[in-house]
Amino acid sequence: MNPSSAYRAVRPFLGVGGGALLIGCALTSKAEVVTPRYFSAEPTHAAPSDKAAQPYELRLGQVSSASHLDERVAYRLGGSEMGFYEDRRWTEIPEAYLRRALERDLFEERGLSRIVAGEAPTLDVELTAFEEVRGRPIKAHVTLTFSLRNERRSLLERTLDLEQRVAAREGADAAQNLAETLTATLDEAVREVGKEAVQKLSMAAPTSSAAALK
Repeated sequence: MNPSSAYRAVRPFLGVGGGALLIGCALTSKAEVVTPRYFSAEPTHAAPSDKAAQPYELRLGQVSSASHLDERVAYRLGGSEMGFYEDRRWTEIPEAYLRRALERDLFEERGLSRIVAGEAPTLDVELTAFEEVRGRPIKAHVTLTFSLRNERRSLLERTLDLEQRVAAREGADAAQNLAETLTATLDEAVREVGKEAVQKLSMAAPTSSAAALK
């Protein structure tokens, strides 16, 4: 066998060995570790309340969120395409922030009487968007779907869709700016829900507690 024939015979084995070596290196090499940053959507301070206690009763019913809204911060690329930041997380699922914001606005700031048993108007709220909208400018997008009902009929059904341009705070980076703007947008949406709920309650028949105040 001449030298060139010997080389051709060995070359396939060299190729297999080289491929195995590359695979081994890929398996043993360490992937880059992603360390998430955690953000809270809880307002840093309660807004001042200048409203007198409202003479209306209300039950806070189901407070929920769309199934895709979890601890990961979501962003929308446009249309129906969405993505999630693997290195940006909420400390809780957004639904938890929504519930506490509603309780604070309705019962602490507006002074509605909270009903836990018996007949009373019931407010149900679902968070369907809590995300960054990419573009120029970048925006924070929050959508709430809510309904107010009594034991007989629906008093109010509404979808509230809010967008705010992400504000740049001095000393904060893009992730912090987004988290703060989403928090402010959620707070604004909750206040609008509370405002409309009180308006509808005032137009409905007085509750027993309201009649007792007369």
